[in-house]
Amino acid sequence: MMRDELPDKALVDRHKPVPPFFLAAEDLLENKGNPEIFIKRIWCTDEKVPNRGAVVMAPGLATNANIFRMDERGDILDLTHDRSFANLLASQGFTVYLYHPSYTERVHNRYVCPYMPESVHYCGTYQAPKHLSFDNMVNDEILRVVHYVTEVWGEKEISWVGYSLGGMLMYAYLSLHPDRRVKNVVTIGTPITLNQIFIRAVPLLNWISREMGFEESDPVGGVSSRFVPLSRAIGLIPGRVLRFNPITAFLANPWNLDDRVTKQILSKVVETIPPGLAKSFSKMIVRGLDCKMFSPNMVREMNEKKKEKTNFLFFFGQYDLLAPPDTVILAHEIISPQIPDNLIGVPRAGHVDIMVGKNAREDVWLPTLSWLKEKATPQSAPRQSNRPGRLVPID
Repeated sequence: MMRDELPDKALVDRHKPVPPFFLAAEDLLENKGNPEIFIKRIWCTDEKVPNRGAVVMAPGLATNANIFRMDERGDILDLTHDRSFANLLASQGFTVYLYHPSYTERVHNRYVCPYMPESVHYCGTYQAPKHLSFDNMVNDEILRVVHYVTEVWGEKEISWVGYSLGGMLMYAYLSLHPDRRVKNVVTIGTPITLNQIFIRAVPLLNWISREMGFEESDPVGGVSSRFVPLSRAIGLIPGRVLRFNPITAFLANPWNLDDRVTKQILSKVVETIPPGLAKSFSKMIVRGLDCKMFSPNMVREMNEKKKEKTNFLFFFGQYDLLAPPDTVILAHEIISPQIPDNLIGVPRAGHVDIMVGKNAREDVWLPTLSWLKEKATPQSAPRQSNRPGRLVPID
């Protein structure tokens, strides 16, 4: 059975692009290695919009890349507006590649296994690699993602937008793998040093993911694309209860979140962290400056040639407990101390709401868009999905 014959027309991003933004999307797999990597590609089909190149968006720890597809009111996975971070960039001419790390079981079991015959897990169940580590992600996954976007899709260079862990991965990647294809890097709530608070959050995040993802154990096909069982369960809980509790207060500034945003994060964004990755972070914290894989000393090893080839923009949240301001300021001081205007503090923001809070669009998304447009090199390659065999949006 071909994908176009599958009963998945209810998926919002399978619909025909509509005005005024004409956004389209397709599902991609980088399956030249193990595990396979799921990437969502979003672009504007309006030929009047200039092609500004590729942007890879990488999510934070215990989240999938759907966090970039959510607006400050909680609307998610819709391509009819420009109110999400990914849609905003795509509507302005950037081709967006949403990278879902291999630990994102929820995304794989909801989108890949039921709908993508090219996946080795088609009509089966996906399980994240138990021994996945930070080293694996840097030296394998990120390497493969960059290669896939540039070599397979023909993008001359990429910009990287990393939230939390997504930025940490690029710090480490550039220090270990000189790569001129990575032209611009935006990090959002990304620490350069790890503390005990960070690792103590891992069990908490895993508990949230397991409790909110109970339906993933159902047989494939038993859960609709709209995730009705989970949505109904969370929908019964008053929004203020979810938002104003010790757990949420630890992860975000609850006053800066909409009730619906909190519910959508729990039902569609939170992911379980594999044991190997949790252990990897624990070791990194214990080793501190002696950690070869991730530490200020490692990032200092970025030589001047790499610095000249890559532009950086840093965001930190004023009330971020997981990535305190000083850890992001230190990253700026190590990587680009000579550039004073590429460090932006976001008022009222905690760790989660810096991405999807009430002021995220004004204080993070729009400044990122302006900065990327300033740095972008005009592209001549078409944005459309014109490779043989690639799926285009359907009516």
